[in-house]
Amino acid sequence: MEPSKHKIVRVIGFYDADGTIIGELTYFWQKTFRGRHCTLCDITHGAIKMRSEWNLAVAELGLEFELLHRDEATHRHMSVQGYQPPCVLAEDESGEIFLLLNSEDLGLCDKSPAALIKVIRSKIGEKTLSAE
Repeated sequence: MEPSKHKIVRVIGFYDADGTIIGELTYFWQKTFRGRHCTLCDITHGAIKMRSEWNLAVAELGLEFELLHRDEATHRHMSVQGYQPPCVLAEDESGEIFLLLNSEDLGLCDKSPAALIKVIRSKIGEKTLSAE
């Protein structure tokens, strides 16, 4: 994909789990007893709740960072080339949405919110002239 000429205004992370109560319980069961995991969840959450470092890291990014479950994705999100939760999409000021990070990229962050923000900044730098 060609670099965007527009400023990135929002980042959207998609968990590889459904956001319903049944979805959350299913994910917890599969994680606990089957070893399944979502690399984005590993970054944003500890054993039970959101990591305290998460909000600090997002504040440092200086962009809106929306977190959604896969069942909250719209057709527009799902039509992005490479969309496959867990992943992170970016939206520029023109409204274009594109894949920023895939599951492999998220896994390289080693469950660290700070590392994720660093990778996002780097990827934004590759895709656009400025994220400011």
